[in-house]
Amino acid sequence: MNRLLRHLHRFGQDRRGNMAVLFAIACVPLLAFVGAGVDYSMANRLKTKLQMAIDEAVLAGVAAGKAALDSGASQASAVSMAQAASSSYFAGNTAKIAATPTINFTTVGRTLSGTGSATSVMNTSFMRLVGFPTMTLNASSSSSATMQPYLNVYLLVDISSSMLLPATQAGITQMNKGTGCALACHENTNGTDSYSYALKNNVLLRYQVVNQGVQNLLTYLNGSAVYKNYVKVGLWSFDNQLTQLSSLTSSFSTVATNFPAPGLAYNDAAAATPFDSLIGSFVSSVGTAGDGSTSATPQKMVIIATDGVNDPTRAWTSQTSLRSQVRVFNTAFCNTFKTNGVTVAIINTPYYPMTWDWGYNATLGQPGSLGGATRVDDIPIALKSCAGSNFIIASDVATIQSSFTTLFNKASPVRLTN
Repeated sequence: MNRLLRHLHRFGQDRRGNMAVLFAIACVPLLAFVGAGVDYSMANRLKTKLQMAIDEAVLAGVAAGKAALDSGASQASAVSMAQAASSSYFAGNTAKIAATPTINFTTVGRTLSGTGSATSVMNTSFMRLVGFPTMTLNASSSSSATMQPYLNVYLLVDISSSMLLPATQAGITQMNKGTGCALACHENTNGTDSYSYALKNNVLLRYQVVNQGVQNLLTYLNGSAVYKNYVKVGLWSFDNQLTQLSSLTSSFSTVATNFPAPGLAYNDAAAATPFDSLIGSFVSSVGTAGDGSTSATPQKMVIIATDGVNDPTRAWTSQTSLRSQVRVFNTAFCNTFKTNGVTVAIINTPYYPMTWDWGYNATLGQPGSLGGATRVDDIPIALKSCAGSNFIIASDVATIQSSFTTLFNKASPVRLTN
């Protein structure tokens, strides 16, 4: 008995195996910690794939639904197409993932919205050793698209004498040397004045470039079946009077055959641009905009191409008291448009300073009243305050030719977001 007690005492005092025992005890949580890192890395890769799958599925569904609505499908049919497209995309991107998606689409007015979520359960390799056999992964996404609304576009083109300024500085120099006048706005019955000179010498005039810009917009619209179904365009011009050249139509080629002729200055009355007294009639013709949900309630957009100068009578050439009236438009009409829900866009084809010309110096070269150094400098200030971000200064040929299409797209409410 005593021998047994002595052996037990020596065993209790023996320290030679402690490190091995302690290592064995510590190894379990250490392996679990390292294994958890491996499992989490695998989970992150799987979650990334799951997120991409649900993102693409919802976006694909919204795109399919938008295309269906734009082509004239009912809302119920569009939602059904969106659902089918999203399911197909999700299945194609999760072939090796056991995932359960929930995707829904709704329409409110002209907006189609989609929301989606997906869940996947991953079996762990190491964390199961410490009581976590699975990890649940979640991903969610949303997307929306605004459908093409019914939209009426009103183009108002300045064809006044001042728009017969050459489109380039070289053209101005050529006209000035050839006729003594930079503007091709005068025409004698015998064809010997500045307009005839410009035509004979192939001087490109601003009104011609503006017409090309209108043509480019019409060509752009004509290339889309959606625009043919939802957009109408009307064309007006103004010089000493307001003229409707083409009523609202979705036959864009019809509009293209009605481009305005230049406003030639046969006399003082013909040379005038009494914009402030003309614009009221145009505002009334445009009327109030709708929400674009039906053809009877179209949204409305006005695009004005002009140099921005109000010139009520050319009699200022002999009556000095009238020269103060040659100035930037009164932009109060912009407030009326905005109150009526109409989007206003303006293309400003600015004057080149013609400091050698006595008429310019006596009118537009005079000090400005809106913060510009001269009245010419007041023009973009006033027009930008009217159109805001839908304002373009187009001083070169390429910009003028593209500006109508640029503003149409910029002001268009159609968008797809994710």
